[in-house]
This record gives sequence, C-alpha cells and structure tokens, in this order.
Amino acid sequence: MAGDSATAPASTMRLEIPKGHASNISIEMPMLFKDGADMASYFGGTTNLQTIQHTKTPFLPVKLRPREPNAKPIFADRAKTQTFLLHVTKKKRSHGELSGKIATVTHEKFVCEGMVDYQYLAANQYTERANDPLDVRLRTYLEASTQDDLELIPEVFSRVDLPLKYEFKQRPMYNETQTPSSDLKQVPRHFFTYANFRSNSPVPQEVQRLPKTRGIPLHMEEHVMGLLKEKLAERPIWMRPKLFAFFTTEECRVAMKFLPYLCYIFVNGPWRGMWVRLGYDPRTTPDAAPYQLVEIRGTRRLVSETVTPLVLLPKTKKKSHRRMPYRSRLNTVFQVNDVEDKVAMHLKKKKAHNRSLATVKATTGDDDRRNAALVIYGVPLREGFFYVQLCDLVDQNPAVKAFVAPFQKRLRSSASVWGGWFPMCMFPPIREMLKLHIVTTVGRPAEEINVRQAQIDRAVRNAMEELEGRGGVDSEEDKPSTKDEESKEADDDDVAAADNESVDDEEEDDDAASDDGEADDGEADDDDGPFIESVMI
Repeated sequence: MAGDSATAPASTMRLEIPKGHASNISIEMPMLFKDGADMASYFGGTTNLQTIQHTKTPFLPVKLRPREPNAKPIFADRAKTQTFLLHVTKKKRSHGELSGKIATVTHEKFVCEGMVDYQYLAANQYTERANDPLDVRLRTYLEASTQDDLELIPEVFSRVDLPLKYEFKQRPMYNETQTPSSDLKQVPRHFFTYANFRSNSPVPQEVQRLPKTRGIPLHMEEHVMGLLKEKLAERPIWMRPKLFAFFTTEECRVAMKFLPYLCYIFVNGPWRGMWVRLGYDPRTTPDAAPYQLVEIRGTRRLVSETVTPLVLLPKTKKKSHRRMPYRSRLNTVFQVNDVEDKVAMHLKKKKAHNRSLATVKATTGDDDRRNAALVIYGVPLREGFFYVQLCDLVDQNPAVKAFVAPFQKRLRSSASVWGGWFPMCMFPPIREMLKLHIVTTVGRPAEEINVRQAQIDRAVRNAMEELEGRGGVDSEEDKPSTKDEESKEADDDDVAAADNESVDDEEEDDDAASDDGEADDGEADDDDGPFIESVMI
C-alpha cells in the first residue's frame, strides 16, 4: 500500500491567463448566498450596475432586504484590486490531469467598508394590502388613530456609515459660560482673546488667575511679569516689535505665556492687531487716540528703484476639464486627531513654506534682502505694507507732531472704525510724511524727494481746509466715500505681497519674536459682523 501510494502520479494543471478587461468588476457583500439566489437584486440588478460602472460612480447602494421599501441601503465603495475568477475542471480519475482557466480578471471592486444602520420594516397591516388598489391602501392611513400608525420612517441615526474616532476629552475644570450670546469669548490658557470693534459688548476684564509655568526659572518669571505690568501701565496699547524690544529672546518666549492673560486683540478698527490691556476700552476713551495705527501699503515701490514684476504669484494655468479620481471614503471622511500627526503636518507645511520663501528671496535680488532688515521708528519695514503707532510717529517726527496738534483739539464725538477719534482727513498727509521718511532713509533720488515734499504740502493744505470746514459737528461717516491717494498708489503686486507677508506671520515661531517679530499677533481684515475666535500660540 505504501509503495503504491508513493508511485502514484501527481495531478497536474494547465493554466491560461487572459487579459483583463475594463468592464469587469467585482462586488464584495457581507452576505452568504445559497445556490440559485438572486444576487443581482441586492444591488439593483445588472442594469443598475452597468449604469454605475459606465458613469464611474464611486458608491454602489446595496440593500440587505431588496423587497422591503423601508430598508435603508448600505453603500459599497469603489476600490482598486487584483482579482481573478478561476474555473477548475477535474476528471473523474482520482489522479487525473486538472485543467484550469482564469475566466475573468478585474482591477476594480466594490467593497462594503461601512457599518449597517438600523433597518425599519413595515407592519403587517400595510404589507397585507400592498397589492390592493390605491384607494384601499390609502384607507389604512386614514384610519390611523395615533402618530405611530402613520408609518413615518425615522431619520438616520448616523451621518456617515464609516467608523470615526470620537476621542471625547472634556477638560475637568471646564465651566459653561453664563452669557452664550456674548461677542467675547473668555479663553483658556495659551489662547488670545479677539474682540470686534463694531460690537457693543464690553471688553474682556482682567483674569482671576495666571497660568501655571513649568520649567521657567522663578526669577525670570517674576522679572518678565513685572516688566509686562510696568509697560502696560505706562501704555495700555502696544505693538509687538515695540514691546518685545525690552526683552531678550528667552524672555520673549516667557512673555508669550503671560500675554494672553494680560491683553486682548481687536480684529478690526484703528487699534487692530495690537495688544490692548485687559479692561481698557479704547472705543470709549478719547485718551487712546495717540495709540491708533497708521498704516501704509505699497512699500515695495518705495524701497526699489523700479517696480519689479511680482514673483510671488504663480502663473495662471489653463483649466483642464477632467474627471477627478475617485478615492475611498476612509481617506476622505476619516479625520486624524492624533497630536503627533498634527505636529508632523504642521512641520511639513512649515518646511514647504520655508522652501518657497527661500526661492522667492533668491529671485528678488540683493535689494530685498537689504531692505528686509530696515527698521523705521522701531518697526521692521516689511515688503508690501508698514504700520506704526501714532504716538511713536509724533515723538520722532517733528513735522507730524506739528501737523497733528490742531487735530488733537478737534477729536470726534465717538470713535470710528476707520479713523478712530481723529477725522479721516488727517491721515493722508501723515501717510505722505511717513513715505517721505522711508524714501529718505533708503536713499532715493533727490527729484523724487522733492516731488513727495510738494505732495505733502498740497495734502496738508487740503486737510486744514477740510478741518476748518467741518466746524464743531462730526459730519463723517464710518466708511470713507472716496479713496485717498494711498489706495490709488497701491497696485495689485503690492497687495499680493502684503498677503504673502500675512501668511508668513501665521507660520512665524515664537523664536523670532524679538528680532523679526510681526507688529501684531493677528492680521485681521475689517469684518462687518461679530467675529470672535481663539487662536493657539
């Protein structure tokens, strides 16, 4: 017996491999079918499958109960695969030759990746009359005595059928706010509070407790906290570079831990983007007029000999109309909440931004690198825009001080979102004086300086005439009706450069807070409605 089994011939099989066809597709359903079962009825028949395959629809509805109208379908997702159907033929002999053939090769499949929601079935009283005439079937609903007899289909419990990470992490010390309709939001640690200038809500008041610091020496913590309180008592509103000029690099990092508990930031208005002491409302205090912001745009043409073409904007590509590739809903809907993945994504975006910034600097030339370190009135001159507080400008520029003196006696009755406490006619001459100081500092030709001086004289005369014509009545609107010379002078290239600078400020780390820090923590546009949010630093 052992010898006979050892000498028995082994079975062999020949295999033929055909080429794959694009029309072939595989369907994986979470069911076991018996022989002779109508499998096509579960996904709507072969006609429905052909339509979905022809239109490349990424989802295929599958009904677990195809004859039940109230049953909700599950959706199978289209995915890539390498699948073949093997047809094997065996002869009657026990050790005969086998013949195999790959009947079908497919590169796509529909697989059910989601979970099944609750299924609802119709009551027997309705299924028994399903084949009756319409008037007989409707009589069942007319005879309903309760709401449950109306056979109303409940809504879907889940929005998606894919499992998502819940990760509910409620803070133990969380307390629900007493005024949920307020436009201000009290922030937790390491967050800034942003307020809307147009809102009538009171400004945030001083916090009751300070943050817990770990790893910071006690003497440095006391020194930084004492210096911050001293500077905020001296001036309630500060720009970032002006305040950080009193600190070292290490002290700036420590100061960023305490500033959210000492200051808040306006997202719009004449004090936008600056750190305002908690409890101090410049909208109701005329003494806050000297701390307003004076901003100019279009500084690119002030520091360059000629207006060079902007290299920050990519070339417009021709639009191509093509079908977007389908992808699994696991990649589309699944949200990664892990802290490590967020940090990795942040570093990846930052590296890409640094690479693009290095390419831009390499193409802009030596003039841009030289002007990037230029400091005007203690504020770095950024390409595209520049802003400084009016009090610093008055202290260091005698011409501006003499020009502003008459306006300080003619303040508005209420603060405006555009001009603050001063009339709007005061700012065009100040912007021209600030531009003259910049072009003089960078060494522009004498002809251009003379032309700008003539523009300043003309703007000063117009401002004085308008001030005298106003009288004692505040006749200005919140929004200027005509554009000033500054807005006419700024072109599209300079505005785009300013937008790129604002993106650079979002990517900026706390390490650069002492030297290359932005003038404010949040560059914000003048929104029309209430806008309050907290941003992690």
